[in-house]
Amino acid sequence: MKKFVSGIIVGVMLFAGASAFAAPTSLIGQKVQGLFTVEKNGKKVADAVVINGSAYAPVRAVSDAAGVTLSLEGKKIIMEEKIPLTSESSPTATATPTTAEGLSAERELLVTAIDKKQAHVEEYRNHQVDFYTTLIKENPNSKSIPDWQAAEKKGNTRLEEIKAELTSLQQQLSDLDAQIAEVQK
Repeated sequence: MKKFVSGIIVGVMLFAGASAFAAPTSLIGQKVQGLFTVEKNGKKVADAVVINGSAYAPVRAVSDAAGVTLSLEGKKIIMEEKIPLTSESSPTATATPTTAEGLSAERELLVTAIDKKQAHVEEYRNHQVDFYTTLIKENPNSKSIPDWQAAEKKGNTRLEEIKAELTSLQQQLSDLDAQIAEVQK
C-alpha cells in the first residue's frame, strides 16, 4: 500500500517536473494540456487533467483506489490508511495468550483499536458525510448536486462499513472479556 502511494507521489513529481515550483496561484484560464486515465491494476480509477505539466485527479477516487480514508479539517484534506478488519490485522488474531496477563495486554490493544475506530466514525461523519449534506443544503441550485448526492451516498455507505468494523471490534472485546473471566476462575 505504501509503495503504491509512494509511486503516485513520485510519478506526480516526475510528471510535474520543475513546473510545480512555478505553478500559478490560479488555474482559471489555464489551458488543459491533456486528459489522462488513472488506473490501478488495469481498472480505471478516474480521469486526470494535465494543466501546466501538473496532473489533477479527484482526490476521493485516488484515495479510494489507494485504500486510504479521506477527511476534511478546515481547508486541509487528510489521507490516512484504512485499518483493515481482517483476521491478520485484528488485535486478537495473533496466537491468543492463555495467561491473565497476556489476555489483559490483548484487551488493552483491543480497547485502543476501539477508541480509534470510534474517533474515526465521528470524524468521518463530521468531515465527510455532513460536508456533502451541507453543500447540498447551501447550494440548492448548483449543477454539482448530483455529484454531491452520489458522494454523500458513498460516504454514508463507507460510514456504515466503519460502524460494522466498530461493532466487530466491540464483539471481540466482549469475547475476550469472557475469556479473561474464564481464566480468572
